[in-house]
Amino acid sequence: MGRGLLCHTTMATQGNKWAIVMSRGIELSDQVVELDFLYPSEGVHKRLDAGYFITSVAATQDQVAVVLSFPKQKPSNTTQETHRTPSFPCELIKENRTKNLYITSLCYGRSIV
Repeated sequence: MGRGLLCHTTMATQGNKWAIVMSRGIELSDQVVELDFLYPSEGVHKRLDAGYFITSVAATQDQVAVVLSFPKQKPSNTTQETHRTPSFPCELIKENRTKNLYITSLCYGRSIV
């Protein structure tokens, strides 16, 4: 694992099919998947508070899955923000780049009203 970088996993969906990429040799001490029919907010926040990082997110019309990983050694000076928006977040992306925050995962899913 490079300095300041968290190794990422990948997950995607198409219709009702799931695709995942699983890796060996990355420096993680734990990894979990939070799965829900709406958004696994409670489980995600619990893991983030415990030091996990979101490393992948994907959604079908029926489910949302969030992969959270715990690095063996936490990178220094690391920040992660999550956002849910009703449309593509062009302005939010521009604003966050000025704070040196970059997209590490993005997915599209059903809107929850």
